[in-house]
Amino acid sequence: MSWWNLVQGALPEGLRDALGGEELGDRLARELAAARARWPEAAVTDARLAAAVAERLAAQKDPAAALARLRLDDLLLAQWCATGEPRAIAAFERAHRADLDGVLARFRRLAITPDELLQTLRIKLFVATAGRPPRIADYSGFGFLQNWLRVTALRALVDVARGEQARRLEELLADDDLIGLPALGPDLSARVSREEVGRAIKQAFARAVAGLAPRQRNFLRHAHVDQLTLDQIAATYGVHRATVARTLAQARAELSAATRTALAEQLGIDAAALDSVVRAADSRMDLSLSRVLRAPEPAGADADADEDAP
Repeated sequence: MSWWNLVQGALPEGLRDALGGEELGDRLARELAAARARWPEAAVTDARLAAAVAERLAAQKDPAAALARLRLDDLLLAQWCATGEPRAIAAFERAHRADLDGVLARFRRLAITPDELLQTLRIKLFVATAGRPPRIADYSGFGFLQNWLRVTALRALVDVARGEQARRLEELLADDDLIGLPALGPDLSARVSREEVGRAIKQAFARAVAGLAPRQRNFLRHAHVDQLTLDQIAATYGVHRATVARTLAQARAELSAATRTALAEQLGIDAAALDSVVRAADSRMDLSLSRVLRAPEPAGADADADEDAP
């Protein structure tokens, strides 16, 4: 039985006759042989690779067009890495050293050594978490693995950078910034102390600021730190003042909503029970923003928004 027959056998019945026959099978057999020659140690059976291809084809809107972009050598390497075998990960890093170095270089100013950053990326790419397969298993095989790696690694390290930024912002918040709290009601005070709520608000607010889009943080910084008017911000970025006003309003709304959600999660309390607490935090938002937005952005935190630079 040819390898293409294995793929067809794993496909939904309606797709089997729609994807071509012997000529396609011959082409894929040659590509599989080349992939095996490139990765001779890959502990992925033909049947498993065929099942992976069939699963991915079935998810495509146009399976025939997707087949033209199938890269079996890249998919074989990705499936091998998904097993967690050290030899696979070493082969992946040798093949994509330049791509990894290029992404890592964008985060060189983080308070993490290059080796620690690489290890963090390895965990995010190659380690399964909470019943979920490793992220490398998400690679579809349609298109170059190096392109998928650049996008996925960049997003993963942006998350790391934002996490570090949230920790730094939390440190910048003075104890009296966000804890001008109203008296906690009897139900709430029986579950948490005022000090616990204050600490949780600081953490939630810092995470919310770090999670804003780069343009939102930039506009807030200009408004609260640089004291620029709407017209001045608009002129700096070449946009209408209504765009600036809308962006600022949306940023403040997202800060309030994200703080409320994170606070409820941290304290294990229904968000509705925290209304008075969040309203008190909202009333001190300007003071808190003025403090935390004076801090420089960590490298990589705005890696997805270079177009926002004035």
